[in-house]
Amino acid sequence: MLTKTSRRREARASSLATSLTGLVLAVTLLAACSIERALEVESPSRIPAGSLEHPSNAALLVSGAVADFDCAFQAYVVVSGLIGEELDEYTQTAARWPYDRRDVQANQAQYSTSSCEGLGVYTPLQTARVSADNVIRLLQGWTDAEVPDRMALIARATAYEGWSQLLLGEGFCTTVFSSFQGNEFLYGSEITREQALQAAEATFTEALTLLQGMSGASADSLRYLALVGRARTRLDLGNTTAARADAVLVPAGFVFQSTASAVSGRRNNRVYSESNNIGVSVSVSAMYRAMNDPRVPYVNLNRPNALGVAAVGQLKYPSPSSPIPLASGAEAQLIVAEADATGSPSNAIAILNTFRAAGGQGPYGGAVTATAIRAEVIDQRRRALFLTGTHLGDLIRYNITPQPAAGAPFPAGGPYGAQVCMPLPDVERLNNPKLRGA
Repeated sequence: MLTKTSRRREARASSLATSLTGLVLAVTLLAACSIERALEVESPSRIPAGSLEHPSNAALLVSGAVADFDCAFQAYVVVSGLIGEELDEYTQTAARWPYDRRDVQANQAQYSTSSCEGLGVYTPLQTARVSADNVIRLLQGWTDAEVPDRMALIARATAYEGWSQLLLGEGFCTTVFSSFQGNEFLYGSEITREQALQAAEATFTEALTLLQGMSGASADSLRYLALVGRARTRLDLGNTTAARADAVLVPAGFVFQSTASAVSGRRNNRVYSESNNIGVSVSVSAMYRAMNDPRVPYVNLNRPNALGVAAVGQLKYPSPSSPIPLASGAEAQLIVAEADATGSPSNAIAILNTFRAAGGQGPYGGAVTATAIRAEVIDQRRRALFLTGTHLGDLIRYNITPQPAAGAPFPAGGPYGAQVCMPLPDVERLNNPKLRGA
């Protein structure tokens, strides 16, 4: 039986199938259907793959995979902000509370099967990952004569697959990487965060290998995207030296954007949709409001909800079409500073002073020790990378006690929890033959 979401997707695809917009949407939905095969007991085929999976559609297939990722990533920015101190839940919708309360349970649908428009994260990220993986498989089966710039398209899809793996590794306690082989869907086994991150590192390395010898602005942009992704992954894995080696290659002014548009709800900047200068579903937290930092802009709407949660809209993204930085030279510089806290503290402090100046802070005056400098790096990451999907990974990597602390009363009832990574959803465990009953 088609779910309500499935019927809505099918209707959208059929109504637009004759236009270019419809073709891109159909590509996106095809990827969604693929992951749903892993998450549904019965998986009806809703879009004929044969008509789309053709060399002439190669660029559109890659664009569809990118669109899947953009929507998933932007939902992840909001969700990770709720779990990771940046945002407070303002709505009185109980299904959304577990993010902010840090007690997400494996049987809950909000995080596991909801769409990216509905602040789901597991299925959207898996859809983005499988979509990229499937496009790579198709491109590898076609020829350069059939597909112009085929290797560049493979490199682009590979970089995006790496980012999907990275976010699944950072945000989830365990995960699963299923894939296609020909027309067969191969179910993956449950893997640890470390294994997911190791897979991401390997995927970024593959993208960088593919990009060797390619030149031009587009190739350079993809190269830096993959370098920042691999540097962050290596930092997550505790390999600070290798992380620095990647990060130092990225220009300080580089920014790779996850794009957004006002053309449709799915393409809207998800952070703006949830929090802006008119109304909020999520509110900038007290911790971030206290920073008094221009990199953390907000507006107090002066209308607390019935639970006493303040209505404070973020102003970093001022419109539904505002892009969100996915990878940046700023993050790379902070990775270099963290690595240099031991061995080259003067360089670390010089980098940190650049960030402090951007925040209206004076020069660093703390102790010249690795511990103190690393603490300053963490603080500058909070500020400079506000609402870019990094802080949840930071909480786990640096073993930071999140605020409000576990046990403190949650506004809607019950205590705040201590779990910052999200569990593998029951829907995966129940419908994946390798995990069923585990």
